[in-house]
Amino acid sequence: METASSHVDAPTTAPQKAQSFWEDLIDIFFSPADVFRRRQYLSVWPPLLFVSLGIGLIVYVTFNTLEPAYTAEFMRGAAKQMAKNPQVTPEAIKRAGEIGNMVARYGVAVVFFFLVLVLGTLSWVVGKFVGSKQTFHAAMVVAAWSYMPRVLGAVLAGVQGLLMDESKLTGQLALSLGPARFYDPDSTNPLLYQALGRLDLMTLWTTALLAVGLYVTGKVSKGQAVAFGILIWVVGSLPMLRAGFLAM
Repeated sequence: METASSHVDAPTTAPQKAQSFWEDLIDIFFSPADVFRRRQYLSVWPPLLFVSLGIGLIVYVTFNTLEPAYTAEFMRGAAKQMAKNPQVTPEAIKRAGEIGNMVARYGVAVVFFFLVLVLGTLSWVVGKFVGSKQTFHAAMVVAAWSYMPRVLGAVLAGVQGLLMDESKLTGQLALSLGPARFYDPDSTNPLLYQALGRLDLMTLWTTALLAVGLYVTGKVSKGQAVAFGILIWVVGSLPMLRAGFLAM
């Protein structure tokens, strides 16, 4: 005869509540590995649009406070171009500056949209060198979520532009959260200046998130993820280092 205790049902586990996008938007700063585990098979569009439109909106709203930095950056490059090519007229420089400001104010969302796509593709390719099994879709998702610190960086840049003395806004790196902000772009070696710019907190944070994302979605070891982080940082530095080298 079966006893009553034999009919006792095994305890059931309640299904876990799915995390919302807004909850993961907070968790990406504190528990990024969990976010990547939850999001690697989901759509890339929510984080991609949030990053690109969010940064675009922030730059548009704060552009008046940031314009001195953009103008200083542009005029420094324009002066070098005029020195190399006397046929470049002040009128042409002025028109180019107006177009540059228009793109900086209204086109940032488009720029960051494509930057994330490029970063995702680059991460997927570089990851193969450390044995990653990450899918192309997962690489795009990781890249989009890894750009979230850039949204915070855009806010902090706007606040700095509002509070800083305009004479200190000597270029975009004057607003960076890294050693480059303490160097004069006119007297510092251009190659060194660009290298220092890559030590910005938001750049390093984004790189770290990419490495965590590869560790989770690419099924690699922690050592391989660290190697990937170094590689992707170096590869991402090449355009800036080339610009610095050509400016020497």
